[in-house]
Amino acid sequence: MSQQVGPITSERTGRKRLGCLTQLLLSLALGVIVVEGVVALTAPWAFTLGGHFHLIPTWQGWGRLHSATAGDYVLFVSMFPSPRGSGRGGTNVTGTARLCTPRGAHYTLRLGGGTNRNVWLHMDGEPFGLYLANRPAWWSFTSPDYRSWRPSIELRGRWQFPNLVMDDHGTLSREFLPDGTLYSGPAKNQPTSREIITVTLTEGSKSEFESACAASQR
Repeated sequence: MSQQVGPITSERTGRKRLGCLTQLLLSLALGVIVVEGVVALTAPWAFTLGGHFHLIPTWQGWGRLHSATAGDYVLFVSMFPSPRGSGRGGTNVTGTARLCTPRGAHYTLRLGGGTNRNVWLHMDGEPFGLYLANRPAWWSFTSPDYRSWRPSIELRGRWQFPNLVMDDHGTLSREFLPDGTLYSGPAKNQPTSREIITVTLTEGSKSEFESACAASQR
C-alpha cells in the first residue's frame, strides 16, 4: 500500500518555520521590553523630552542655523539615553545628526552630550550641550585624530519645552568658510570664529528636515 508523505512533510516544515518565526518575534519583543524597562528605571526623563510622553525613549528634531554670510544651515538630531558617564555627575545622550549646508552639501554626524548634573525625571529647564562630529572612514580607534573630524560643531543651551534652544558657540563659522564651504586646510590655519549662531531645535521628522534642506539651498 502506497503512502503519501509529501504533503505531511511540507506541513510539518511549514509549522517548524512558523514556530521559529514566532520564537524570534517573541525574543525581539522581550528584548524591547527589557530595554524599555531599564530606561524607565534609570532615565525616565527620556520618555518625556519635548514635554509629552512618547513610548520610545528617543527624541528627534530639527532647526535652522542662519549665517549672516552663508545663509541657512539645517540640522537634524536624533538622541537617546547613554550610560556613558553614569555616576560621574552627568546625564548623557548619544545618537546621530544630519547637517545640510546652503551649498547643498550633506554631512552625517556622530552625536553626544547631555547635562553636567544627574537628571532623573524632568529635563525641562536644564542646561544642555551637544557635540556633533563627522568621523572619517579612515578613523583609527587606537590613535584618533579628532582634528580631522570635520565638521565638528558644539551646541550649548537649555531645554525650554517643547524645544531645545541653543547656540553654536562660534563653531559653525570656524568649520565653514564665509561662502558655506567646509574648511579643509591644516588645523593650525583653521579660521577663528566670526559669529555665534542661535538655533531652536523643534521636534520633527527627518522628512521635514529634508524639505527644509531643499528650501534652504541656493
